[in-house]
Amino acid sequence: MREIPALGAHYWLSLQFFRRGRVHRNGISLFMNSRWRTFIVASLAALLASTLAASPVAAQQRSVDIAVFAKGGTGAEQLELRIDGRTVTTFTMTTALREYNYSTSKSVGANSLALHFVNDASVAKGDRNVTIDRVHVNNEQFQTEAPSVELLGAWHNGSCKRAGKHQLETLTCNGYAKFSIGSAGTPRAPQPPAPRHPKAAFPKAGNNGNHGCVSNCRVVGFQDFDGQKNAILENVIITNPTGPCISMRQAENITIRNVTLRNCGTRPDGSIPQRKIVNIVSSKNIVIAHSLFANNAPASESNYDLINIRNGVNVKLYNNEIRNVTSNAPPARDDGGNRAILVSGNLTKNLIIDRNDFYSPGRNAIQISRARRVEGVRITRNRIEGRKAWDSDFEDMINFFSTTGTAASPIVVRGNYLRNGGPSPSGTAIILGDGRNKLGTGYINVVRNVIVDPGHVGINVAGGHNFVVKNNIIYGGADVGRWTATGFTINHYRYTPACRDHKIFGNRVYFKNQYPQHDGTNHVWNPMTCTNNVRVHSNTFGDPSLSYRVWNLK
Repeated sequence: MREIPALGAHYWLSLQFFRRGRVHRNGISLFMNSRWRTFIVASLAALLASTLAASPVAAQQRSVDIAVFAKGGTGAEQLELRIDGRTVTTFTMTTALREYNYSTSKSVGANSLALHFVNDASVAKGDRNVTIDRVHVNNEQFQTEAPSVELLGAWHNGSCKRAGKHQLETLTCNGYAKFSIGSAGTPRAPQPPAPRHPKAAFPKAGNNGNHGCVSNCRVVGFQDFDGQKNAILENVIITNPTGPCISMRQAENITIRNVTLRNCGTRPDGSIPQRKIVNIVSSKNIVIAHSLFANNAPASESNYDLINIRNGVNVKLYNNEIRNVTSNAPPARDDGGNRAILVSGNLTKNLIIDRNDFYSPGRNAIQISRARRVEGVRITRNRIEGRKAWDSDFEDMINFFSTTGTAASPIVVRGNYLRNGGPSPSGTAIILGDGRNKLGTGYINVVRNVIVDPGHVGINVAGGHNFVVKNNIIYGGADVGRWTATGFTINHYRYTPACRDHKIFGNRVYFKNQYPQHDGTNHVWNPMTCTNNVRVHSNTFGDPSLSYRVWNLK
């Protein structure tokens, strides 16, 4: 608890003057004359000012917030952050791409920020080198391979001794990357803490009051950003009944925020001429935030995707709401169809899907399909819900089909809340290992997700390789229709590649189902078909302490 600052002489004098006042029978003090009243008001004002000055809120300083995204070749590389030629902090790299942070209350000059690689060497683990993916300064993003960045130590034309604007991101020798950040280094007010992500059920209608355009909204049509750079679109309502709403092909540095998208791609006769309503292809540095996507396509349509991302680099979708995406898909399709968000392409890199709300979002809320060795993919803190347990439309809420991360950068699925799946007899809240032939699925970490009434299965490890599934909670209580089966499945299905190298631990499951065996519960199904270095331990399959209250965990 913070101590209250000493009040000092102002308080003492004011107290004396209060004591000298005349007291009416109703207990209200009156002062001798207006001079005393003026003095006391001034004293209390000074007291209030001194108290506020001592509070931590008033003492907050403006700052420049710097985030460095980098990795090393061996995990021992030293990267110094220098401002105006002075080293302010040193980061020690890991072999996985991660974020390193530094804040300062001083201004950072337009060309004074540099990252210096200082301990190049050949060691037992290999050759030390450092890859600097990008730098964020007050949320403005600067790519290391941009033509404005000066590099020394990058391997170029058979040598790394020459400084120049080489448009590379890896330093193989001691050297530096100097960034031109313009006015981004001006101190800014501290950011308020992020609001706690809501866990309560969705309202029947509306947008929770904090997504999309809410005031002074213009209505606009199709937005074409193909080939464009450095654009912002905000505070508009986008509609285009005869085609797509947003296109970004080979675009860079595009921000969409506080936008409402509705009635796109659906003709009055119910047909859909455009299958990809928001199409992001071979684009980089894309942000879609604080927006509402309420697109109602007819249920007869198939292969309809609301947001399509193919070979996107540095794409962020956060704090959006997605509602009412058509759920129909032809049975012959093995990769889902009709998705709220579809991600594909082997060049996908640094994709963040964070704190979005999905309500009745189609056959698959999020699917990553046929994306091999992708890096920096994170699906975190989203809320995904069907209408209700017995009237939903999901196949899978989160689906990975023939998709892999890498050993150094596994795909991360963490902290999501998923509820009300079904009535598909084959659907899953989160499915891992889906894929056919030699494509397979691998290197995915599924951690601390909360799943309630998922439908057929909660988490399904169906094959694949190198999964970490830990500390998840699965509860199935009322969804006991014909589609329910088991809370957690570990099984090598015959059409998937080998099931190997998985770590499954710390999970808690309680799952009621349609069958009377075991008192109408089936918490886990593990026929022991995944035995090649698959470790299953320290789980609680059949935890009677679980209930619907898990939905409200902090």
